[in-house]
Amino acid sequence: MAGGCTNASSSAGQAGNAAAFSGPVTYRCEDDMQMVVERKGPLVSVHSPRGLDLDLPAAPPGQSARFGEALYAVVLEEKDALWMVNGKSPISCTQ
Repeated sequence: MAGGCTNASSSAGQAGNAAAFSGPVTYRCEDDMQMVVERKGPLVSVHSPRGLDLDLPAAPPGQSARFGEALYAVVLEEKDALWMVNGKSPISCTQ
């Protein structure tokens, strides 16, 4: 149950596109929310659309588009991002 967010299948998880950004990237999300993502080595630091600040590891380790642990996950694909919280609807965001 706790790892549900990081186990969903997605073609975005196969891309290595998150490694290309540097510095914080701001995404505009549905319902007038925003998310800020910054790469920190093998982690991403996320200020979520609902105001949580989290450091998320690559999930699975070694790839660069999917990050998450426990209840939270983010998938980064080119200019799009998907924020997921286990048990809630995903939030779509774009740069």
